[in-house]
Amino acid sequence: MHKSLASLLILLFLSLYSRAQDVYYTRNATLTINASIGGEIIHFKSDQLSARLDYETAEIIMRMPINSLQSGIDSLDRQLRRLHGEAVFDGKLGLEYINTDNHPPLNFDLEGWLILDLEKHLISGKGQLHHNANSSEYACMLGLEMILNFEELNLHIPVENLDAEFEVVVTQALLQRDKN
Repeated sequence: MHKSLASLLILLFLSLYSRAQDVYYTRNATLTINASIGGEIIHFKSDQLSARLDYETAEIIMRMPINSLQSGIDSLDRQLRRLHGEAVFDGKLGLEYINTDNHPPLNFDLEGWLILDLEKHLISGKGQLHHNANSSEYACMLGLEMILNFEELNLHIPVENLDAEFEVVVTQALLQRDKN
């Protein structure tokens, strides 16, 4: 009985360990929101985006504290710093897996759930994966773009003349597989 239990625990540990090797975390992720206020383009930027990517399934979870966004406009930035919560995207890249070997740029669609204040919204976008053969630090660069709408997301932003439609752009460095 003890041998069976020990064998089962070892198999469980090995399966979790091998699966964990296919999960990578981000470095230097940037999210930019491009919006328009009275016809003038405003950029809100955060460098506090974190992501967890499963290379085997191309499933991705991204998280960002909402109050990490900055516009460079003092009055807007004060309002942003008062916001609480986080934006979470839980989705799948339109790829079977993430190839970290040399490859030409890959275009794909993405779809997933954007979770804001416990409300879930199904959203989609486009992405591109570029191989970076000249870096020992990361193998690929991932870019994502989504066109969203404040009203459809039930986001009420207290900014006069803010257009409802906005663009979200994510630039993300992907780590190489652990070769140890």
